[in-house]
Amino acid sequence: MIETIHEYYSVLTEQYPFTMVYEYSQEGDHFYRMEPEYGDGSLRLISFNDMFMVIIADYTPKHDFEKVSEITQSYVEISQFETSSSSFKVGDQKVKPVKKGICCYINNSKKIYVYCKKKEPVRFTKVIISKEYYDDFLQKRYGDSYQGAKNAVRFLSKSPNQPELNFIFQQIKSSRAKGSSMNIYLEGKILELLALATYNYEQAIKTEPIHVKLSNKDVRSLKKVIEYMNKNLSKYPSIEELSKMASMSTTRFQLAFKKTYGTTVYEYLKSLRMNQALILLQDSGYSIQNIAKEVGYNNAGHFAGIFKKIYGVTPKKYRDMQDIL
Repeated sequence: MIETIHEYYSVLTEQYPFTMVYEYSQEGDHFYRMEPEYGDGSLRLISFNDMFMVIIADYTPKHDFEKVSEITQSYVEISQFETSSSSFKVGDQKVKPVKKGICCYINNSKKIYVYCKKKEPVRFTKVIISKEYYDDFLQKRYGDSYQGAKNAVRFLSKSPNQPELNFIFQQIKSSRAKGSSMNIYLEGKILELLALATYNYEQAIKTEPIHVKLSNKDVRSLKKVIEYMNKNLSKYPSIEELSKMASMSTTRFQLAFKKTYGTTVYEYLKSLRMNQALILLQDSGYSIQNIAKEVGYNNAGHFAGIFKKIYGVTPKKYRDMQDIL
């Protein structure tokens, strides 16, 4: 068993096929290349006084491989995955596929298994925040109000589909800051992540309590609906279709969905679409018109309007920003 997340990543880069590239590395910011016989790509580890870490990965292994960890330190991991080629298992639970978009995990000291498939790209950006950051650093800065950020993270782990967070992760990944400016920039982005999560949590709890009891079977049925929407972003299913899929009446389904995910079905679907659009816009091979259709909008102008309302810039402007970076 490993005590800290920093120790885990130190061991990872020693035991797995990654070699540090010293000309691209500096104190607290280590850049690694995957060894050619094992695959292609890179891994970047940025640490800040043992308070938080940022991991940026973009690699394609030539062989299947498995990572196993058991870490005692309490920490929160908020990630943006751009690929869905890997899978994971916590303790004795079933193996689950990693989905594109935001994922939030609160460490509970159980053994974690991560599986990567050969010849399948793995791209993600992770922010790892230690318990010490919450209980010491944040409390000193913000007093008792820091508790709201802790509650927000628990909420985020259950309902991670928040498109604004994807935008912040893209900014973290694209940043070219170095040295002290990098530390200031990344901490600012981490605080922004926590602020957004806290805002969304506060908005969710403001709504009138929803009086519907859910069984484990109900929760599993709702997850099937989410899975279907994830795989069929270009479709616009009716409430009747989705409620039938969940084996519920339309009224109960909508109440159950909002109680579980803190928003309506179609708002959730819109967020899924915008999350995917953000990722597709980084690929210059896709036209904006094609991206709009890919995520369910036949009218590119309508798509651009929704995108701007959520992210504050048009799809073209966002793509131009990525090209400059």
